[in-house]
Amino acid sequence: MIMKKITLLMMLFVFPLLGISQTELVTNGDFESAPSGAWFGNAFNIVTQGTNNLNEAEILTASPGQPFQVNLSQEIVLQDGLTYELSFVAFTDATTNSRTIIAGLGQNGGTFAALTETPTITSTAQTFTFQFTVNYGDAVNDRVLFDLAAETGFVFIDDVSVVEVTTTCNNGVQDGDETGVDCGGSICPACTNPPSGPPTTPPARDPASVVSVYSDAYTQAPTDGFQTFGGAVVSEVDFSGNSILQVTTPDNGSGLQYQYFNVTPQFLDLTAMSNMHVDFYFEGDPTATGTILIVIAQYSDGTNIQENFDVTSLASDTWHEMDVAFADFDANSGNPRDQIQQVIVQVAGADGSATGPFYVDNLYFHDNTTLSINDFDANEFTSYPNPTSDVWNIKSKNVNISKIEVFNTLGRLVKEVSVNDLNAEINASDLSSGIYFAKVTSESKSTTLKLIKE
Repeated sequence: MIMKKITLLMMLFVFPLLGISQTELVTNGDFESAPSGAWFGNAFNIVTQGTNNLNEAEILTASPGQPFQVNLSQEIVLQDGLTYELSFVAFTDATTNSRTIIAGLGQNGGTFAALTETPTITSTAQTFTFQFTVNYGDAVNDRVLFDLAAETGFVFIDDVSVVEVTTTCNNGVQDGDETGVDCGGSICPACTNPPSGPPTTPPARDPASVVSVYSDAYTQAPTDGFQTFGGAVVSEVDFSGNSILQVTTPDNGSGLQYQYFNVTPQFLDLTAMSNMHVDFYFEGDPTATGTILIVIAQYSDGTNIQENFDVTSLASDTWHEMDVAFADFDANSGNPRDQIQQVIVQVAGADGSATGPFYVDNLYFHDNTTLSINDFDANEFTSYPNPTSDVWNIKSKNVNISKIEVFNTLGRLVKEVSVNDLNAEINASDLSSGIYFAKVTSESKSTTLKLIKE
């Protein structure tokens, strides 16, 4: 008869522990429930030895390079940056006598990244205990896993448990050398510091002088939208009408791309553009991010025009405005760019670890010209008086204004006016002195005006 509790304990990692939480994350870890439980994999096989149920797997053919060919798993919920303790009982039969298995925690999808150990089991039942700090992100669900195909022979597994370990990094107190509650210092994950507002509003440009991929400052070129790859997670953060992209990448080579296939006009024509602009913001130290690649894929000859941004020396927690001439690109700068089918933002991490979140805004191409206030007003709108002490009047040349949104320099919406006319009035009497930006939306486009309150 196999007893449930074995006294032999193997500890392989040391962490600054304060205790173990009591919330069990594994269902039917003792295999006493019916076989229809939460376990899955071709090694799932509940048997009875005496009065005890446990899982039995017999591996007849070894696959040393693919130990996952015989697997026992269960999906559980883990959180990136936290530490978990995995414990289980394992043994083999007297004929096999001794063999190894792989046990650990990992992703249940994506790249199937995992944190594992390879204990040696014998014909005597042993309790194995390991601790793992999850570092592969939260892009996909997690699992507890046993890969058994590296060697032949029987493997018996019982009393599987996963619980969260309480450390200085998740106890709700700023202690040790932490720089924030449960973050920073030499042990804990870096403290998050998302941007408090968008980057500087781009300058006014004639529509013919800019091609926008992602920016609220200019009319975006028709696109199929963006797709992620390599497990990247992308979401939008809105700052009172100015949206930015939040990007987290689980590994080198992951990122996002905008495509131009099923739109009119098909492809981007960047022939008349001389520069590319993009704004970056990094939470914490960007060293692990290493390099961010902006790749522009030309359809006609299949070449990639590429610029590599080494961000390892950039300051964290601030916006960085990057503007690069095509002539200075790292790869194929002189190649045709009249049929651009993809614009790709890709990470090449310095150490191969998960990076982010980082933030992206104002990804566009331009011909390095801007409109003066007079040129801008003549082409589209007039604003007067500007500066003002009480009221701005906005006048359209030939199309009705539908809406005006006024933002301060932090990107916060301070005024919003609905209009259906060539003329609009904005009451500025209750605003503090300073610079503001009015996003003027008409039937055909949106444009930003710089306004000054005395």
